[in-house]
Amino acid sequence: MATWQLIESAGNTLVRIIKNHVDAVLPLAGVSVQLATTKLFDSLVTTSKPTITVFLYRVMEHSELRNAPRRVLPDGATTRPLLPLELCYLITPWGVRRDDTPLADSQAAQEEYRLLGVVLQALYDHSEISRAELVEDPTRPVWEPSDSAQLILESLPVEDHYRIWDASELAYRLSVTYRMRVVGLEPSRRDRAAPVVEAELPHQVGVP
Repeated sequence: MATWQLIESAGNTLVRIIKNHVDAVLPLAGVSVQLATTKLFDSLVTTSKPTITVFLYRVMEHSELRNAPRRVLPDGATTRPLLPLELCYLITPWGVRRDDTPLADSQAAQEEYRLLGVVLQALYDHSEISRAELVEDPTRPVWEPSDSAQLILESLPVEDHYRIWDASELAYRLSVTYRMRVVGLEPSRRDRAAPVVEAELPHQVGVP
């Protein structure tokens, strides 16, 4: 179970996993890895530094776990089940295009292919994200000791990819989509039931 800060923490976790692997595989490339929204995409078309963006484009409830029963806590209080979440990310490599010539575009395309390969390898290596790898501020714990997350490479239909890019008003770019599944968001409300003082069994006919 996790606190309301899990969405922020999940995004930072992805950035750190990708950045660590990029720096290990391409130590001299000077690649920037960052969280971003479509607001930034315009400026990255002409970036002077190779960049990988992690864009959270959708948050969903995990349908198979949505009907879990209420939970009884150690202190006797009851609470709603955890909110199981799937966080959907668009991950995009941005190569450096020094000018509009075919040669510059070809070089940028190769750079983007290279970066995307590193991303796929990094996230495949971390398809199961352990508690130790989940990022959080030590002064504000987000995750429980038993928490973990799963990363799933999502095969979106091409038209769904185009819809995401249409919203940014940019031409389609090479990118991949991932789902991060987390155990669940902890509700803040707890209902305390009155303790049982006396139990009354129903009277059965014929029993003295």
